[in-house]
Amino acid sequence: MKSFAKKRYGQNFLIDPNILRKIVKTINPSPDDLIVEIGSGKGALTGLLLDSGATVHAIEIDNDLIPELTAEFSDYPNFILHHTDALEFDYHSIILHNQKIRVVGNIPYNISSSLLFNIFNNIADIRDIHFLVQREIARRICARANTKDYGILSVISQFYVKPIIDFDVSPKVFRPIPDVYSSLISMNTEPRIGDKSFQSNFHIAVRTAFGKRRKILRNALVDLIVNKNSDSPIDLSRRAESLNIEEFIELTRWIFDRD
Repeated sequence: MKSFAKKRYGQNFLIDPNILRKIVKTINPSPDDLIVEIGSGKGALTGLLLDSGATVHAIEIDNDLIPELTAEFSDYPNFILHHTDALEFDYHSIILHNQKIRVVGNIPYNISSSLLFNIFNNIADIRDIHFLVQREIARRICARANTKDYGILSVISQFYVKPIIDFDVSPKVFRPIPDVYSSLISMNTEPRIGDKSFQSNFHIAVRTAFGKRRKILRNALVDLIVNKNSDSPIDLSRRAESLNIEEFIELTRWIFDRD
């Protein structure tokens, strides 16, 4: 039975072979790679990744697509299909021989941020990420301080990864055709990961600072700094959108210093 794109999953299948090859060229997979492909869909990208010799763990939530993927790729010894929600996938469970995971996928708009934050929770196991996302999301991920796109997603993403937009993709190469342009974004993991406790504190500081975006930091962070007596290393008369990543790291250390 032929399957169709489902709105509830945000499915827009990429059908242009030239764009697919361009994506694979950017990823540059090799036989030694351990790849997690999120949202394999009808397998257009999956097949090209498998042909590289890489081990591909394909994640697909859509019941109707599982038979198609199984029939298409069951003869590949390097293909492992997971019928599950990508937001619940256990990355660490698939690692052998201390490999790092390469995460790829054509990602629906409605789960882009949640999916990235879930991956960041598993960042110690991740080598890099290559996502085809809505262009607006890609710009927010890559945005710099003092720009309109800069916010929580920008800061938290750039704490964990170094993102770059590789190229934009026209809506015309998808079926059904979406209303927006997409971008391929590549994200190499950053070495400054810190421990889980600091990561949690960093998220709290960033979300709180941007939670009242129009307020200066002294007012936005009032509940976090009410008992702080020492001088802040960051001028608290500034606003969240003016701080770069290193300044947010410094601010987090000051806020949660229990001395």
